[in-house]
Amino acid sequence: MVGCLFLLANKAIAQDNSPYSRYGLGDLNNNQNTVNRGMGGVSQAYSDPQSVNFINPASYSSLLLTTFDIGIEGGSRSIADKNAKFNSGFGTLSYLQLGIPVIKNKWGLNIGLRPVTRVSYNIQEPSTGNFFDTLKLPLTNKYEGSGGLYQLYAGTGVRFGNLSVGVNLGYSFGNVETNTRIIYPTSDIYASNHLNRTSYSSFFYKLGLQYRAKVAKDMDLTFGASGSLKQNMHARQEKLTETLLYNSSTGNFTNQDTVQYIKGDRGTVTFPSEFAGGIMLRKYDKWMIGMDFNTTQWGDYRSFGNKDSLQNAWKVSVGGQIVPNATALSGYWNRVAYRLGAYYGLDYLKLNGKDMPLMGFTVGAGLPVRRLPYSNQYSMINLAFEVAHRGTNETALKENIYRVSVGFTLSDKWFIKRKYE
Repeated sequence: MVGCLFLLANKAIAQDNSPYSRYGLGDLNNNQNTVNRGMGGVSQAYSDPQSVNFINPASYSSLLLTTFDIGIEGGSRSIADKNAKFNSGFGTLSYLQLGIPVIKNKWGLNIGLRPVTRVSYNIQEPSTGNFFDTLKLPLTNKYEGSGGLYQLYAGTGVRFGNLSVGVNLGYSFGNVETNTRIIYPTSDIYASNHLNRTSYSSFFYKLGLQYRAKVAKDMDLTFGASGSLKQNMHARQEKLTETLLYNSSTGNFTNQDTVQYIKGDRGTVTFPSEFAGGIMLRKYDKWMIGMDFNTTQWGDYRSFGNKDSLQNAWKVSVGGQIVPNATALSGYWNRVAYRLGAYYGLDYLKLNGKDMPLMGFTVGAGLPVRRLPYSNQYSMINLAFEVAHRGTNETALKENIYRVSVGFTLSDKWFIKRKYE
């Protein structure tokens, strides 16, 4: 099942078109689960007995039931500059994970898979080529990119009184392929293609902690933090130069000749350090409200020793949730969790010396699924809608994103010893 979903994610990513994914490791995925996305991304101090918060592994200690959690997302992207505007759609797997309580509300485990970055762009630029010093012909430069980085991980969280600590350990893998093609309007001149493929593989870690203080009989205040130091990923580059025959009527290319192939040496790509902290005030089964701050040192990013157009990024998130009556026996909408949030920050891209402000607004809901009589299942469908904006009139491009996220959470009392009379 994991393999099928992974292939589905790869195919879905190919529908997107984001010129910004050309930089660094690609566009960063929205890395919270659907519950937290509905609250503006607030997640550092969040924990729930039936929700798996992989952003802070200390939260695994709160698990009460074995929980299978899968998230998908889709939406549209609008990018504009002073002269043009274009739209594209996207859809992909957000995460796949299984949370297991080893000791209820004391020690939990989580196994998961999620995409971290994605590269998907297709850009055409008209130009002119010189031939024999006198002949000039119009041509088109076509830039394409695809691929991304994924993480397969296992984590654990343990509670010691009011303090919980946790760690995620896993394997980062993936590849990014970029093509630069030169296309001529006549079939008498072959097109050319320059391909670069970078493959990534490395182990990674992330640490987390949460401290919960009771402030009233039915209220508590939780502090959370997580992070990791910069880590070097193993990488290898391949380069291919070839001539192509371009069919202008179909838009397809046919390989004619391989001019050069270089299987490059292995190197390293520096994944930056990241740190985050947050606070959340909660009234049991009623409401919660919180705030997060996180920063990632993308200025330290290096690919085979080379910098890119990146800078240190930060973001402040605020959000919350309210449930009218979690124990209501009638009135379905009384048991629905309603969520709201927003965020503001500085994006990791810095193009032409211009900062890229980032802001967004989110709404969400947690819809309980009516469980069958004598069933041990406690299912939830979580929804989140996000409107995000990146860039200003002074930056190279302005981007608007409209994203819908859907999370399916299936919690079950597994391994129950049956009793017979």
